[in-house]
Amino acid sequence: MKKNLFSFPRSKVRMLKGSKGVWLFLIMFWMINTAASAAGIEIKGTVTDSKGEPLPGVNIVELGVKKNNGTISDLNGKYTITVESQKSVLQYTFIGYKTTEVTVGNRKTINVSLKDDTQSLDEVVVIGYGTMRKKDLSGAVASIKSDDLMLGNPTSISQALQGKLAGVQVNQSDGAPGSGVSITIRGANSFSTNSQPLYIVDGIPFEVGDTPSSKANEGNNSTTNPLSLINPNDIESIDILKDASATAIYGSRGANGVVLITTKRGRAGDAKVEFSANFGLSKIAKMVKMLDAYTYANYVNEGVINGAAYDNLPYSYLPYRGKWNYRRDENDKIVPNSGKYYASPEDYLNPGYREDEYGNKEWVEGTNWMDEILQDALTQEYNLSVSGGNEKSNYAFSGNYTDQTGIIKNSGYERFAVRANIGSHVKPWLNTGLNINFTRSLTKFAKSNSYDYSIIRSAMLYLPTLYVGDKTEDDSYAWLSANPRTYVNTAKDELKSINVFTSAFAEIKILDCLKFRQNLGISYSVNDRASYYNRETGEGKASNGRAGKSDNFWQNLTAESLITFDKTLNKLHHLNVVAGFTYEKSDWGGKTMNASNFPTDITQDFDMSQALNIETPASYRGQAVLVSLLGRANYTFKDRYIFTASFRRDGSSRFAPGNKFANFASGAVAWTISEEELIKNLNIFSNLKLRLSYGQTGNQAISSYQTIASLAPSNYPLDGTLSSGFAGQTYKGPLNDKLKWETTDQYNVGLDMGFWNNRISLSANYYYKKTNDLLQNVSIPNSTGYTTMWTNFGHVKNKGLELTGKIIALDKKDWSLDFDGNISFNKNEIGGLTADQYANQLWYSAKEVFLQRNGLPIGTIFGYIEDGFYDNIAEVRADPIYAKASDDEARRMIGEIKYLDKNNDGKITSEDRAIIGDTNPDFIYGLNANLRWKNLTLGLFFQGTHGNDIFNGNLTNIGMSSIANITQDAYDSRWTPENAANARWPRVTTAMTRDMKLSDRYVEDGSYFRLKTINLNYNFGSVIKGISNLSVFGTVTNVFTITGYSWFDPDVNAFGSDASRRGVDIFSYPSSRTYSIGFKLTL
Repeated sequence: MKKNLFSFPRSKVRMLKGSKGVWLFLIMFWMINTAASAAGIEIKGTVTDSKGEPLPGVNIVELGVKKNNGTISDLNGKYTITVESQKSVLQYTFIGYKTTEVTVGNRKTINVSLKDDTQSLDEVVVIGYGTMRKKDLSGAVASIKSDDLMLGNPTSISQALQGKLAGVQVNQSDGAPGSGVSITIRGANSFSTNSQPLYIVDGIPFEVGDTPSSKANEGNNSTTNPLSLINPNDIESIDILKDASATAIYGSRGANGVVLITTKRGRAGDAKVEFSANFGLSKIAKMVKMLDAYTYANYVNEGVINGAAYDNLPYSYLPYRGKWNYRRDENDKIVPNSGKYYASPEDYLNPGYREDEYGNKEWVEGTNWMDEILQDALTQEYNLSVSGGNEKSNYAFSGNYTDQTGIIKNSGYERFAVRANIGSHVKPWLNTGLNINFTRSLTKFAKSNSYDYSIIRSAMLYLPTLYVGDKTEDDSYAWLSANPRTYVNTAKDELKSINVFTSAFAEIKILDCLKFRQNLGISYSVNDRASYYNRETGEGKASNGRAGKSDNFWQNLTAESLITFDKTLNKLHHLNVVAGFTYEKSDWGGKTMNASNFPTDITQDFDMSQALNIETPASYRGQAVLVSLLGRANYTFKDRYIFTASFRRDGSSRFAPGNKFANFASGAVAWTISEEELIKNLNIFSNLKLRLSYGQTGNQAISSYQTIASLAPSNYPLDGTLSSGFAGQTYKGPLNDKLKWETTDQYNVGLDMGFWNNRISLSANYYYKKTNDLLQNVSIPNSTGYTTMWTNFGHVKNKGLELTGKIIALDKKDWSLDFDGNISFNKNEIGGLTADQYANQLWYSAKEVFLQRNGLPIGTIFGYIEDGFYDNIAEVRADPIYAKASDDEARRMIGEIKYLDKNNDGKITSEDRAIIGDTNPDFIYGLNANLRWKNLTLGLFFQGTHGNDIFNGNLTNIGMSSIANITQDAYDSRWTPENAANARWPRVTTAMTRDMKLSDRYVEDGSYFRLKTINLNYNFGSVIKGISNLSVFGTVTNVFTITGYSWFDPDVNAFGSDASRRGVDIFSYPSSRTYSIGFKLTL
């Protein structure tokens, strides 16, 4: 807010502004105030920097006047401005320099020297077990503040991070509200263990249980996103530790990177109340066009005709023929009231009743089944926060309610969150704090990411010639899919989650340079999932309804004892040392029960005892402990030479004696070259720093009891009868007490540059990391009595380049324009394997899709290569495979796919498979542009990937067999004698002999360029008494996407955090385009 000309308190001006009475008050005050001068005073001067060099383009503004009064300095730093009185205050602002305010007084000439604003370098960054000035960093740390995080009004943290930071790849599982998200930092370290980073909230690890499941929802890969339990509006900043010198202090917890989340705290001053509301409307972002009823009817008829022409399948009539059919009595006479009309394709162009001569009447109309399951979805979000404090204490309280309806009917996400953060300096030597977070959420799944039964699958494959109001054909096509409308209105799959996360600390100041801090964190989460599929759905059809109940809990206790020494000597030496001990204990458990064959669907899963078939319930429990000693030292000399070293010794209950403990160390050096006199004198660099680092981290990603012998109840014969006893469990494989920690060594070289007072800033990082002794569950001969065994072997390499830049193109009083962007390159490579191996199957008909081979990356797709089509008999006979085939067999192959015989052995076998794709992007990028005109701000955010492939499993359901519906693209590019040269899909047929192999047909380019967010914000300032600020905003997300991918969205990852099967799309929930408006009010 501007200062008032008469030094009237600003808070009072806010209260009076906009009121008519204020003008009378000002006139009276003006008449009384004899010091005022109506003539105006001309002020001249020069603005220079600290070295006396003139500064052009400095904004000079007179504060507290009704009309804007300002100017800028010229090329020589000179300016002229006329002010109202000697009491006027001039404000001098320029990017990269500290703002200066000067009272005019009796002067006519005012020369001002602006001091360098080193705030960007003195900015405090959160690192492991403490904070550090940004200028003292020697590791690779990426940071994002609340304002940048909340652009686009995201409902989850992970959604907000996508594309914002270099080296951080964020993939959504699908477009469902609250859906799972995978975050990978600098490439996947392993294909057999979890590759997700460690999340730290206010210094304490944040973990929750996995999404529970039962047999009722098996095959459904939809999951929830744990980070959605944290309200993004509560976030102050996020710092991501990427290289080992930054993450090594977390030891075995930091191998995949560390995400440090700091929540908002109260600040000294008057209480601040903020309220915001956001309302949105979502529509499907992109439709996949399926055949309409008319085209589908022609498609089916064509299949019957082709079946006779090529597959020796004669027919008497076409399925869609435009004729009535009747039953006949014992005398072979027509039964008049038995008429059934078989529509022709043209009938669907003119929906309506069809009537015969006997008075039989039938309604003919097609259905767009996607329209039946989709809806325009509404989102509403409310946030309320109260914060404040004084020099001895601070407080912050907040509440959030989010209700996000899904674009698929009967799906959505609801969240209620409250938070309290309190801090107090109890004594001059004692500082304490408490943070409590409570979240309750409800997720309504629309079954997706599933190969067999799913809502998306049913809507896309179901016959468009069936009228939505007629359910008489449901049973006839139940083998293909359930009626989509019935599916979406009756299927139930709900997850209720409660999460309580608390952290507290007490910090004792022993000396000015020595502090002891005790942290305590307790988190508890519980998930309860209920599923029911009635007898009209695919899952429940054969079993008269299927129900499942599953739940789990996760409890974590963390205690940290830290001592910190921080001292500056002679203004030359700065030493920061941290030493500590941590203790982490995790407890978890869960149970599940399944039932089927219900006498009625009315009770659903609420009364499982009604089922005639109740399966044996199952449950599990687990516990793990991790203890650690840690230390870090950071030494800075002359603010230019930086040395950092860290060490951590971890002890895990998961490993057998002899391997329980492991050591992890790191070291880094940095040289702030811009502090050297030679560079300073160039007057070009405001920051120039070179960084080098090396470190080692670990991974303990095995089950808690993998290295411990375990027994299970078992019956055994004794004296001719079976007796109860125990036997060794076999599912874990043979005991391997030699299992040891997976370790990752990482090197990093970084260069940070800032030009012209950081109007241009650039940062580059090159890294190389290698993960050794991969923890793998490998297959072993069945003769051992086991099928798999856990062992250490193999390695994975990642190397890459990260570039980040920011340009402040314009920074004037009324105008500003800035750009910031990032681009990341990563190459991944497997090594150390003794033979080829494969990731787990995608589904029962998609095995050995992802190859794991030395020299290739995780995510290599393996399959057959297509070599066109057989266009005629001569081409079929020319292929050695069919040279001696019968005439019927040769004719059957016309219009069929030709597969490449790579080894030229005259047959197509698994030996002809080859590498057909790679799901890893060549690079990922993000670009943000912000334009401000006075109080109006426009933000654009672009984001995308390049060079990654997607395994489009949706296409495997397009068999061109004239039953299930197909895409318009497949129909338009099908093989016909007339379209043979341009064909991309085989001919239509009713024959069931076609063998479509997993080939490069199903691999598509997943590159995309997306305008992800447009955000327009206007700040009204103080509008009425009691309101200090009001801003309104409008946002559009998923504005447009440029991609060659044929399905809903290239940002898809059906198997979530499983790095070995990344980049798969199988009937995923479509992404939506959202239009939202909202406001934020500050009191």
